[in-house]
Formats: sequence, C-alpha cells, structure tokens
Amino acid sequence: MFGNLEFSINLYTEGEKFFDMLKAVIRDSKKSQWPHEKERAVFAEQLFKKALDTFEEGIKTAESKVEEGFHTEQDLRLVKDMREKCDYWKKKLYEAVSGKTGSCCS
Repeated sequence: MFGNLEFSINLYTEGEKFFDMLKAVIRDSKKSQWPHEKERAVFAEQLFKKALDTFEEGIKTAESKVEEGFHTEQDLRLVKDMREKCDYWKKKLYEAVSGKTGSCCS
C-alpha cells in the first residue's frame, strides 16, 4: 500500500549536500531543550551513519574492481577521491556528535 513512499539519494552526486545538511541538523538540534528536536538529532545521526555505511560499501566494491585489474587512471583517482570524502564525512560526523574537533579514526 505504501511501497511508493521510498526515495533514494545518489551519494556520489548529492552526498556533499546531504551530509552537510545532516551535520547541521545534528549540531543545531542536539543542543535544544525540546525533546522533539533532540529526536531529530538522533534520527539525523542514524541516517548519517547509514549513509556512510552505504558510501563505504560502494567504495569497497569499486576498490575490489580496481584490485581485479578493471580500472583506468581516472578510476583510481575517483576511488581515491571517494575514500577521502568518506573519511572527511566520518570526521565531520564525529565532530558534530561529540562537539570536538579532530579525528575519530586516527
């Protein structure tokens, strides 16, 4: 009945805007005194993590194709750029959630 209510976001083309929007929601809503705004921050954090997991899976798939020899120099650059973006957004999620700057992953 409600199967048509799903949508998707291409993290390769729209990921920057999507992650930035979620980061702002987390940062701004978690400080609120209002329970519904704190719930928004929790939901945004869960969505951010799920999107990062999806992004990571896509990178691993691309990396495995590169390792199998199916690549060009441009493919290598794209995979490297995607890995850097993923690491960047992991760091930004950590900063938004913890309120600290620095790396979560080092």
